Amino acid sequence: FRQQRPPGDAHFARAPVRADKLAMAAAAAAAAAAKYTGRFAIHPLLPGVAQLAVEACTGRLKPSWTPAAQRLMATWEKVHHCMPRYAEFLQSTNKKDLKKIHVFMNEQAQAKLAMFYLCCALRLRPEEVEVAGQDSEKLMKLAGEVATKDVEPFFQDCRDFVRNYDWELHQTLDGTTVWREVEDSLFWHHSFEVTSGAAYAAYRSEVLPPQASWPDREDLPAIEAVLARCGSAVAEGGPARALAEDVYQQFLEASSMPVKASFRTALIDHGIMAGEVIYRGEPRIERPPSE
Repeated sequence: FRQQRPPGDAHFARAPVRADKLAMAAAAAAAAAAKYTGRFAIHPLLPGVAQLAVEACTGRLKPSWTPAAQRLMATWEKVHHCMPRYAEFLQSTNKKDLKKIHVFMNEQAQAKLAMFYLCCALRLRPEEVEVAGQDSEKLMKLAGEVATKDVEPFFQDCRDFVRNYDWELHQTLDGTTVWREVEDSLFWHHSFEVTSGAAYAAYRSEVLPPQASWPDREDLPAIEAVLARCGSAVAEGGPARALAEDVYQQFLEASSMPVKASFRTALIDHGIMAGEVIYRGEPRIERPPSE
């Protein structure tokens, strides 16, 4: 289970940015993107308005999935130490022995499963294990309680969390990270196209003039003038603010894919969830949007 740690609340705390500061950031992004030609070349206004949305929204919006991910991660860090015992349980079972979930005719399997739950009890409720001491009856009762009230609900919460995982979106998102090695604003532009297509198109239509009237890509003063107007539109209370927030929020929600992939892969690899792992992601830790 690769540690794909979700961002904490401290990551999302930032005062509103003034329109002139937004415009300056957008102009700097446009100027940086304008240096690239060939396959990297797009009109500088596009990375400029992408960076504008990022500057306006970073630290102001939160992904909805992070509280659940943080809670599940905290429990997984305790339970994963017991997963070798769960593997022993699975190895001792036969599908024909299965009557209903975790009720088996196979006594060896039942014993292995009880040891797994007892291990989880030690990780999740150490004080209660200590109180039970060497009393096997109390320990088995505690193991059963941990199974029904802690572990199985946790596994179900994990399954629910990864239910909408989209491996194709995950793979496409990983493909956009190459742009970060070129220029951040190009990364944001291509990422928004992937995660927020319709919203991003609506945002660009609102803040930018018709494409036929765009200045030449090498006319940086004219580009800066356009982006200055865009900055006013995206600033707090501006007419395009809600559109920018919609674009960025959709990106934040899509950024759950690497984290969900890690959970889903762990669940499948450990036999907790049925399914197929088609894409395991790039071998790196995914990071939330930088401030």
